Amino acid sequence: MSKTGLTEREIIGIFKRRFDSGPKLPLGFDDDVAAFPMSQGRLVVLKTDMLVGSTDVPPGMTLRQAARKSVVSTVSDFAAKGVQPRGLLVSLGLPPPVRLSSVKEIALGLKGGASEYGCRILGGDTSETDDFVIDCIGFGFAESGGILRRDGARLGDVVAVTGEFGKTSAGLRILFGNKKPWPRRFSKLVYSVLHPVARLQTGLQLARSGLVSSSIDSSDGLAWSLQEIARLSDVNIVLEEIPVAQEVKDFAKENGLVSEELALFGGEEYELVLTIKKDRFVSLRRKIPSLRRIGNVESGPGDVIARFGGKPRKVEPRGYEHFT
Repeated sequence: MSKTGLTEREIIGIFKRRFDSGPKLPLGFDDDVAAFPMSQGRLVVLKTDMLVGSTDVPPGMTLRQAARKSVVSTVSDFAAKGVQPRGLLVSLGLPPPVRLSSVKEIALGLKGGASEYGCRILGGDTSETDDFVIDCIGFGFAESGGILRRDGARLGDVVAVTGEFGKTSAGLRILFGNKKPWPRRFSKLVYSVLHPVARLQTGLQLARSGLVSSSIDSSDGLAWSLQEIARLSDVNIVLEEIPVAQEVKDFAKENGLVSEELALFGGEEYELVLTIKKDRFVSLRRKIPSLRRIGNVESGPGDVIARFGGKPRKVEPRGYEHFT
């Protein structure tokens, strides 16, 4: 426990020990979503995700963008499992006084995000709160055995991602910085924060391929996502490269930062992090060109190892976390 109190992972661990009993569920508490048997061979898939104004809405983000982001963060976990979300329930916590213009803006963001990913807003709840809160609950359906898991990585698998990293780390530094207006040459970095994208169609396509052994989204950071797959699969993940976006390299160089650290230890990115059967990666990449190989799976106790640029070194299991 930290000096200031429990961390997010410690809190989750306590609840997991209390609740993880009874008949075995299709997915454990460590996975991106929950699943519950609905009928023979059929599962209902559930996910809840909370957005809080003081921690999840950076300067410059409108209420409409924040509402859309709450949908994106929920959908992204469905994408990592290869499941289409069908409906959303939304609970709103609003500090008074509540203005008509604010409610309309939130409604536009929620409706826009839901339409973007092929699901509907079905209802929810509202309450008066001290901080702006959106709690989004999504549901969908899947066949038993048809959900991508976090714990399926096997020796020899290719480790891959669906894009480049570090843009939101850099974008958040710009939004929280003192330079106003923001530098136009780094507008893509800011846009990545204000308009995140869930890789839903890619996730559905990956699940249909039958070639993915494990999958997670990168919303808590690339290093943490890799660590979760390694830990739950009881293997080592060996990185051969870190997929840093060119704009991030330019930003890091100009500001005296390390671009690889921005890419590894950020958060708020919604790429997919995967392991894929080695002999099928090339054929799968022909169908999904955004896939990028970054390493491989080896035997080990569940560590992430960077094996490039000199002596191999262990990558710290660190990323975005509340309560720190």
